[in-house]
Amino acid sequence: MGGGASKTPKQEAPTGYSSVQPTQQPADQTEPDKNQGVSVSIRPPSGYEDEPSGSRRESDTPNSPAEGYRSDGVSGGILDPLQENTKDAANIPVNETGYPPPKPAVNRKSDILRPADIAEGDKRAKQIKPGDANTFEDLAYLLTKGMSRDVQQIRSIFSWVVTQNVQEIEFPANVILDSHMDILRRMRDGQSSYTTLFTLLCRAAHIPCVIIHGIAKSAGYEVGHKDLKHLRNLWNAVFINGGWRFVFPLWACRAVKEHAPGDWTLVDLKVNAISERIDIDEDSVSTTSDHYFLTDPEEFIHRCFPDKPDWQLLRTPLTKDEFLDMPLLMPPFFDYKLKLLTKPKCVLNSKDGMCNISIKSPQIEDMLMTYELYYDVRESGSSLPSGVPMDRCVAIMQQKGRIAFSVRFLHPGIYRLDIHGSLIGNALSLLGSFKLVCNKTRDNIKPYPCNPDIGFGPNLITNQSGLLSESHHESLISFNCRRGTEIIFTMSKQMQIQTKLFHQTIDGQQLKEYVSHRKIGNQVCILLAIPQKGEYVLQINNRWMEEPEFQNVCNYLLEAGDGEKKPRNYETPSEKKLRCQLHESLRSKDPVFVKRAIDQFCKSGLEDSGETQQARDRLVYLKLSKGLRDSINRRNLEALEESVQQAKSSKFSHKLQPLIQKAEEEVADLKKTDKHAHDILEMNLLTVTELRNYKTPKPIVHDVMKATFILLGERQDLLEDWMDVQNLMWKIGKEALMKRIENFDKDSVDEKLVKVAARCLKPYDEDMAHATSAGCGTFYVWANKIVSEYANDEKNEKQHQTSSHYKSSSKREYSATDPYSGDEDEGVDNELDQFSLDGDDSTDPRGRSNHSHGGVNNPDDIRHHEADDGYNS
Repeated sequence: MGGGASKTPKQEAPTGYSSVQPTQQPADQTEPDKNQGVSVSIRPPSGYEDEPSGSRRESDTPNSPAEGYRSDGVSGGILDPLQENTKDAANIPVNETGYPPPKPAVNRKSDILRPADIAEGDKRAKQIKPGDANTFEDLAYLLTKGMSRDVQQIRSIFSWVVTQNVQEIEFPANVILDSHMDILRRMRDGQSSYTTLFTLLCRAAHIPCVIIHGIAKSAGYEVGHKDLKHLRNLWNAVFINGGWRFVFPLWACRAVKEHAPGDWTLVDLKVNAISERIDIDEDSVSTTSDHYFLTDPEEFIHRCFPDKPDWQLLRTPLTKDEFLDMPLLMPPFFDYKLKLLTKPKCVLNSKDGMCNISIKSPQIEDMLMTYELYYDVRESGSSLPSGVPMDRCVAIMQQKGRIAFSVRFLHPGIYRLDIHGSLIGNALSLLGSFKLVCNKTRDNIKPYPCNPDIGFGPNLITNQSGLLSESHHESLISFNCRRGTEIIFTMSKQMQIQTKLFHQTIDGQQLKEYVSHRKIGNQVCILLAIPQKGEYVLQINNRWMEEPEFQNVCNYLLEAGDGEKKPRNYETPSEKKLRCQLHESLRSKDPVFVKRAIDQFCKSGLEDSGETQQARDRLVYLKLSKGLRDSINRRNLEALEESVQQAKSSKFSHKLQPLIQKAEEEVADLKKTDKHAHDILEMNLLTVTELRNYKTPKPIVHDVMKATFILLGERQDLLEDWMDVQNLMWKIGKEALMKRIENFDKDSVDEKLVKVAARCLKPYDEDMAHATSAGCGTFYVWANKIVSEYANDEKNEKQHQTSSHYKSSSKREYSATDPYSGDEDEGVDNELDQFSLDGDDSTDPRGRSNHSHGGVNNPDDIRHHEADDGYNS
């Protein structure tokens, strides 16, 4: 047990764990009973005075059947289902003698709580029914019996408390006063609380547990409000594993849709549209929140503020004003390891009619986020004017490693932005709420040209659709009208793409003449040629061939600058170096270097004289060449056929012909081997079993199976005994006979082994083998075809292949030393180079001298990438 005051329950029921009903007394005369382990007192704890209840709006129905409570302890309709009955807990001392003082724990929740602890505790809680025990002591013993880790014990108690359906429990006529059944019945009637039940169970199990009073941002909280007197609440802290940890049982078992009261009007909703595109795993939807079990103080303080600063359990406690200013962040925000990059305030003021909220997370690439935008008519002092396009005021900007919500205020007022998000397969959850204040907007501020549901920039939906961004990871692309720009994606051949362009000032109108796209192999290049400056939105849709409709999968916000800017007649040294690197990429055999040179050159906005297209062609060629070599080395039939098809359909098919021919030979060879193995792989299991069960087979059967295993790599001297052959035939998994034949590579067979197998088969023919048994005949055909093919190959290619080749290599490697790498690779350079790159390097492509920029073309300053990259000479 973690604390000095806690004790581990024994394996057998300890003395004193009695089910005898205690003496019943009026509640106002009950004194603490030390022997029973449950203390009940009529004295309210000093320093804790309940505030009178204020007016609160009704919230959604709680998941738990227990009713909500008013802070004055009177049962009734649901006022705030996240608010505990503070009057009930006043009858229990908040602390007990011997408890450790409040101080921050030395480690975090993730350091002490293991999945196995959760599973063990939840399993035990499910097994125990309320009627299985008569007293708190009996119940605590049943819940913690045999558990050596205190975290398992507290998990079992927590899980049992939050899963009790008080509306379905059948209570006996005579319930023992102050027993767990009495508390559950009072909870049903709105006269007791989860905090009370949890506290008494922990103390009965000798686990230090305190009750903390304070204020909490529950369902009745309105973002940005300072007066929270009506939100009095209470929760627990337990001392386990050497530190105090927060537990809020009520909030853990209530599935409440959080929303703030007030005169809010929904003006823009994107949640429903995103929800329809998420494939939700129903098993991931839970009605119990583990966030409020052993919650870390840095997260807990965002919602709950104790009356006593020490019980914040923070190294530097916050003031009440600091707590009121904190943003309203929900449990999923912390569960997804999100971090707020903007000012950590719940109220944000606009600047120049705009406001931004930025969030980052290591899981951001696997997340989708969306929002709801509200307008407060009462606090703003006026309604929104008609015709204001509020559905185009918020943009979700997907940046690399973060997501930003950029708000443009078209009308002054008070707004609220609710941010929702989810990981793959999970339902959307509320992540946080922010109050946005715009006192004055700009005269020239305009809405976004359009506001797609999935936001701007490549995101989770983009990746799931099969599009992979090659050139742009940012949601905003700025470019010069005079030069235009392009965006490159990698996509499947079975995919169709559709592009749309929207202008800022023309609502919903597409500008078809300024955008086009073309395919190069498995890449698609989207070209933008916009003649005038302004803000645009590029919408990219795609569909697979069998799908009827296109779906929006990616969008970009475009800023086209002034195209009339006078061009410079010179280049800076850094720009000249970028151009030289692009020229260098035309000789490079490293596709990574080529791609980087292209990206850096395009990003610089330098004048393009056709070099980038040459470099892209070079990149495509290198990828095709590498794909062919890799598939030849791997000897994978599917990869070979795909790489051959891609190479043949490219404009480099003539340059790649030697590699294509070699790949096609490998395809034919693999198909031939597959054909040989087909009869065996299709063989009836009974036929194989028949061969396995021969006790003394005919010589032909033994010799055929011996030849088979010799070809598969087994030693001949270990096959002379039929029992050894049988043992090999009975192996399973990767060593199974059928699996070895399926994966057989005839090029890996040693020449001597082939000849040994041939000698085993020589006395027989196919008719004799089939006459002996169907299985013997099938294996004879397979082994004989391998032997015959080897003999033919040796005869036809004797001048190219030697026996040492079979001894030294299990697979042929085609790299810089084979005839399919160097010559053809260099040949493409002559076709791609349309300007001089040899000889005098002192002149750039436009005829200007480079000597004045000393060091720009120095070989020491520019890396040469002609080194072997692993698949080129």
